[in-house]
Amino acid sequence: MRALSSVVPEISSASPKSLHSGSSIGYTPTAWYQFSLRTIILVLLPLLSIAGGYGTMVLGGANGTFPHLMGLLDSENALFPGSSDPLLKSYTGITAIDRQLAVLVLFFAPVVDLSDSPLALFCLFGSGQFAAAWTLLVMESLRMGNKSKLVSYIGTVGFILQNISFAVTIPLYLLLHLFTSPVAKPFPGTHANSVLLVPTLDLAILPFSITLGYIIPTILMTLQFPDVVSTATHQKLIALWQPFPIWTMMIHLVLRSCSLHISKMLTKEDDGNRPPAPQGASYLNMAKHVYRFVLALCMITHLPALLLAALPASMLPASADKLAALASGRVSDVYIPYLPLLSHKVDSFPTGVLTFLQWDLCIGSTALLLWSLLLYRNATIEKTIIDPNTALPSYVYQQLLSGEAGQRQEIWMTIAWKTGVWTLLAGPMGAVVILLWGKDEIVRQKVKQGI
Repeated sequence: MRALSSVVPEISSASPKSLHSGSSIGYTPTAWYQFSLRTIILVLLPLLSIAGGYGTMVLGGANGTFPHLMGLLDSENALFPGSSDPLLKSYTGITAIDRQLAVLVLFFAPVVDLSDSPLALFCLFGSGQFAAAWTLLVMESLRMGNKSKLVSYIGTVGFILQNISFAVTIPLYLLLHLFTSPVAKPFPGTHANSVLLVPTLDLAILPFSITLGYIIPTILMTLQFPDVVSTATHQKLIALWQPFPIWTMMIHLVLRSCSLHISKMLTKEDDGNRPPAPQGASYLNMAKHVYRFVLALCMITHLPALLLAALPASMLPASADKLAALASGRVSDVYIPYLPLLSHKVDSFPTGVLTFLQWDLCIGSTALLLWSLLLYRNATIEKTIIDPNTALPSYVYQQLLSGEAGQRQEIWMTIAWKTGVWTLLAGPMGAVVILLWGKDEIVRQKVKQGI
């Protein structure tokens, strides 16, 4: 009793500031009008989904894109665009599936046609951005903290976004993630094993799953007709690409099962007596290879597209006639959609498809950027009592103590600069990769320090 009575005065005499300075419980948001960043993003995500529906579905109907597509599809002797060959309307023998595939094949027909320079360049850029987004979403669904939660069913989410739109589906998925996933909340490094980790086997095979399930089908559907493949084969390859979320998850499951089977065959009986390797260290060592893979996808598709969009055709050598045909000299034609007015009519079907994809990627990647920013911020605000003279890098230490207003402003400036630079180098999804990678590195330092 005497010991307890001596402790009570110390607690009662402590100021609120001292109680709050070492704990995330006392964190006071200083965002715009005192709303926390989390609250702002939770409000913005459904608004982005609504904007995505307007910029894709509503605008596509108003500007003439969808009426043209459906008119061509419903015509009695429909021809595949750019050819004198018939439009395929039967792929599986199931009427509902064949109808949807025919719609998607018609929509993506100008996407893989190099005759429209702005659309071709945007699709080169967009293919890498979308591959990056899909890889990161699959990786997120595999985290320990998301196991058995709705956000872990990423194959279903991918199937929905393919049939509706990236801009409508992704903000809603990220909203669900922020509400239900423990990964979306601040947590100390000591909880990383139960929240952040992805099985190392999944990380090892994920790039192969993406390559076989998304990248190779994407390359196949770009094969030109009739020079390389027939018109009918070209249509079938476009149709083959559409369910890439299903292909990705099926291939991942097969590769995982085969790897486990081979591993069991090669494992010696006495290996069970070995102490298990630290899971946190294994995850962080493997995750960086996935992040590098995704960043490479972004850069090798973004930089060539940006360069060709910025250069006029006259600046390219005569020997590069195919590249000269793609050079536009106007970046705005490739990346910036027109003002979303319902009264505007597109002058061609490819222009309508380009507008749809521009809004689709712009809004979807904005949602992902906001989401990754919040996850990065969560990794930096977890307060703990640590020794500044330990192995933590100074910039990480400052981020961990970002409750101070001056430090917080400096950190936000650094984040804004980093985001802008990587968006220029690798597109918006490149910036998302860097933020998520940085978040994992901060948690890695916490794990090393045991905090």
